[in-house]
Amino acid sequence: MTPRAAPAPPERSQIPVFLRRLEPPRTWDGRADYRPPAAILATSTAFVLVVFGFYLALYSKFFHHHRHLALAAVFAGATLLSLAVYAIAHRLLARFGLYLWQSVVAGIVLLAIMSSAPDWAHTVFPRAQERYERELGGPGRCLRNTPYNLDRTQTTFADDHPGRMVIDPIAEGLPVLRLDHAVDGGLRHLAPADAAAREILKEYGC
Repeated sequence: MTPRAAPAPPERSQIPVFLRRLEPPRTWDGRADYRPPAAILATSTAFVLVVFGFYLALYSKFFHHHRHLALAAVFAGATLLSLAVYAIAHRLLARFGLYLWQSVVAGIVLLAIMSSAPDWAHTVFPRAQERYERELGGPGRCLRNTPYNLDRTQTTFADDHPGRMVIDPIAEGLPVLRLDHAVDGGLRHLAPADAAAREILKEYGC
């Protein structure tokens, strides 16, 4: 009697695991349940948004002056955006399925956002002297090659006028430039504090 041949092993999928569709969690009645992966993504997003929001609140000085409002704004913004991420992710996963590459891409994007939070906050809410460089004294600005370049001046801040920058040229005989709104954080542009400052800015075409 001829022995029966052993069954051939099932063929392995040639698709890499990274690109292969994963088996989703199941509900009690056996249906695919994409709520858990969507919830994980939303929770991770909320954590990243809280970190990002705290950096913005700190660099803008909002947290220093209105701590409770800043906390409420950060957590409310993170919650609302993460709920939106949950709704979108749940719908997309239910339509296209669950893959490993989705988690990897989402993780990279979230890590990139969180690691860039200090740079974003610093760009949006610069320090007073950096604001001066961007608006007046930096490369290509009207006071760049003048006695009011910060490298050629003594810069102080008036105690009796919060937010007022006093720029005193080292060269003798030149008037002092006084500018308001010179604070760390904030969105208001520097403005001349008196008539002399307006004349200086007008003289150099600012």
